[in-house]
Amino acid sequence: MYQILFIHCDLHDGNILMSDNYEAYIIDLGLCKPINDSLQAENETNYGVLPYMAPEILKNDPYTSARDIYSFSMIMWEFTSGVPPFSNKVYDNCQLILDICNGERPEIIKGTPKCYIDLMKKCWDGKPENRPTIVSLEHIITQWFRSVSKYYELNEENDEHFAYMDDDILQFRSDIEEFVEANKSLLSQEQTNTYIEQSRPQLSNTSRSF
Repeated sequence: MYQILFIHCDLHDGNILMSDNYEAYIIDLGLCKPINDSLQAENETNYGVLPYMAPEILKNDPYTSARDIYSFSMIMWEFTSGVPPFSNKVYDNCQLILDICNGERPEIIKGTPKCYIDLMKKCWDGKPENRPTIVSLEHIITQWFRSVSKYYELNEENDEHFAYMDDDILQFRSDIEEFVEANKSLLSQEQTNTYIEQSRPQLSNTSRSF
């Protein structure tokens, strides 16, 4: 989708499917529009799942690809919590819109790797121009997957040496250590997720107009 320069405009967990081979597919392309045709028409209705909608869209600013990056940050957060963003709070739509526009974001889940948190916060930055591009996101996440996979592959072979796919990139070394330590922490203790305990059904996870 991004290789042909389209904006999804309604990215959320319900629009992502996983195949038997663990390949992710983005669906529901009815609101997609070309980036070069992304200026929002006057009085156009905003449409989406509220917790995943970028603040600039809620303010009726023009659509840009940064909108999808913000939505992706909410999906990143959902990976760490197991529940949709803001599902632990009692909100009406108007209040949640105000809170998102005023900078409120979901609380960081304990044990999340710092490098993951840093990227997630960049993606949900209130200023669209401060968010990373899809190209930079792809590069970072691809490096994470490759390096973590290589680490566990070597450990399965009882290799005593910690090796990295990108041995000359010190930042990725640090990142992989954070993921490994976070995984050890999750495996060594049973953690109570307050977001799961407190999750409430009042926020709709269905796309609607605002």
